[in-house]
This record gives sequence, structure tokens and C-alpha cells, in this order.
Amino acid sequence: MMWFILSLTTAISVAARDVSIKTYEYLEPLEIAILELFWALPFFVLGFIFVEHPPLDQTFWWAFFLSIPINILAYVLYLYAIKVSPISLSVPFLAFTPVFMTLTGFFILGETINIWGGVGIGFIVMGGYILHFKENQKNFWTPFSVFWGEKGSWLMLIVSILFAFAAVIGKKAMLHSSPLFFSYFFFLVFNIIILCGLLLTRRNDWRKILNNSPKGMWLGSLLMIHISFHGLAIAISTAVYMVAIKRSSILFSVLLSWLVLKEGDIRYRGFGTLLMFGGMLFISLLG
Repeated sequence: MMWFILSLTTAISVAARDVSIKTYEYLEPLEIAILELFWALPFFVLGFIFVEHPPLDQTFWWAFFLSIPINILAYVLYLYAIKVSPISLSVPFLAFTPVFMTLTGFFILGETINIWGGVGIGFIVMGGYILHFKENQKNFWTPFSVFWGEKGSWLMLIVSILFAFAAVIGKKAMLHSSPLFFSYFFFLVFNIIILCGLLLTRRNDWRKILNNSPKGMWLGSLLMIHISFHGLAIAISTAVYMVAIKRSSILFSVLLSWLVLKEGDIRYRGFGTLLMFGGMLFISLLG
């Protein structure tokens, strides 16, 4: 039962972070990145110091270093997707990650899916269609044109592709170390690389870090909860079940976007998100 509580808390922390980022309207995506990663850095330093350090082999290191550029690109695009579009039209497209993982998992890990996985893919595609459905739409192709016109939707679709690669490669690194060690060590290096790159090119943003300290501490804390609870949950449970519960974050994000941000069209967007989440469960638990 503990793994379920940890996984659900991870999902809620992800959703809370998504909505918080959206409410900081006067901050650009890269300013959000600096703020969040700067205040999360002390947590990851402490986590790395106190977690057990396993022996590391060559496989760990190639997977570790290959994960960094993929995750950096995914992280930046994720922030832009949330900022430029409604959360209820962007975040649900993370549901496509397990769809793309059926391909990356096959080529990298030799994993395959069954007919239930195919059903799950169908649900996710159908959910993505309904997400952009308009009550007065003229023809079948309208949601597709709406999708391409919604920048956050297709940016998050790109993120889901990148996450599909990152998840499989990250799993390889975890298998050759430990979930918590990989999580803390990876995000420690990840944070330092992004912060150094951004602060060297955007030196005036130091003022933003200090002026928005409470917001930064909140985002940094949510990121640390996300990473820590993810690592703890996956260490004491079957990874596929843990990830399935964690992905309920898309449901929480859409719900909070409706309650807090007052985003509209909740009937179609909510139903579409529910279908996409159901598709993820089919792929994760049955596929």
C-alpha cells in the first residue's frame, strides 16, 4: 500500500507544479527553469550525499550521459508547452509516452505489447481527438487542424516522444545502479548543467531568483517530492504499476486547471483526458 501512496503523491505533486507554473504569467519558461532548478539544487545535493552509492559500470555511464541532453530538451519544451497553451490541451498529450515507448522499448530493451496494448493505443489516439473536438465543428478533420494550431499540444507530443526515449534509457541506468541513486545523481548534474548554461547567458535573471524566492522554493520542493517519491515508489513496487498511478497526474492537472485556472470545455477535454489515461492503463498494466 505504501508504494500506491507514494505514487499518488508523485502524481499530485506533478499536477500542482503544472498549475503553479501556469499561474506565474509574468515569468518566461526559461526564468521558471532557473527559479525551479536553483531552489531544488540543495535538496538534490543532500539526497545525493545521504543515498547509498552502488558500484557503477560502463552501461550505467553511457545511459546516464545519453539521458542528459534528451531530458534537457524535454524539460524546456515542457515548460514552453504549459506556458503557451491551456493545461487541459497540452498536459494530456503526455499520455502518448507509453505509445512511443512501445517502439523504443522494443528496439532498446526488446519489449513487446499484446492486443490490449493495441487497444490502449487506440484509446489514447481517440482521446487526443476528442480533446480538440468542437461542438460546432464542420467536419471530421477539424480536431486535427485545431491540434496543429495549438502550439502547446504538439510541443507536448514532442515531449512525450523524448520522454519515451528518456524513460527507457533511464530504466537501463537504474538497473545498473539503484532508483534513488540515479534520480538524485542525475538531477544534481542536470540542474547544474542547465543553471550554468542559463545563468551565463542570462545574467540578469539572478535578480528574478531573489525576488521570487517563495515561488522558487515552492517549485523546487514540488520537484524534489516528485523525484524522491518516484524513486522510493519504484524501488518497492513493480515499475509498470507505479508509473501507471503516477500518470494519473494528467487527470489531476486537467481537474486543477478547471478549478483553479477556470479553463473551459471541460466536458470534451475531461472526457478526452480520461480516455487517454485509460489507454495508458491498458498499455501499462495489460499490454
